[in-house]
Amino acid sequence: MVTPKFPPSHSPPKNYALLLVKILFILLILFLLPELVESKSGNKKDRRLKKKYMSIVHDCEVDFDKCGNLILEESMSCVSKCASPSCFEEIYASNPLEDGEVDDYRNRLFEKCAKREMRTLAQQAKQSRK
Repeated sequence: MVTPKFPPSHSPPKNYALLLVKILFILLILFLLPELVESKSGNKKDRRLKKKYMSIVHDCEVDFDKCGNLILEESMSCVSKCASPSCFEEIYASNPLEDGEVDDYRNRLFEKCAKREMRTLAQQAKQSRK
C-alpha cells in the first residue's frame, strides 16, 4: 500500500503570527512584572506607619472609654474621630457618616490624612529632640 504524499504545508504566516503574539505577551509580562512586585513590597517606613495607624484604630475600637462600647459595624465615625480629630473634621465634617455607613473613598482619604498627620508629628518630635 502506498501512502499518499501531501503537498507541503504553506502556512508559515500563521506560525509567525502565533510566535509574534507569544513574544509580545512575554514582553508585556516582563514590563508589568517589576511594577507588580514593586507595588507589593512598599518600604519599611510606610509599613511602620501603616502598622502604627492600625494600632491607633484598634485601640479606639476596643477601648470602652473611646468607642469600644459601640457595635463595631456602627462605630466607624467614632473610631475615625478618635484616631484623628483634625482629619475627621477635614474629611467628614461637611457630610458625617450615618451609623453603619461605609464610605471607602472617604475612608481612604481619611487614612491618608491621618498618616500624613502622624508623619508630620514624628518629624516635629525628631526636630525638637535635636
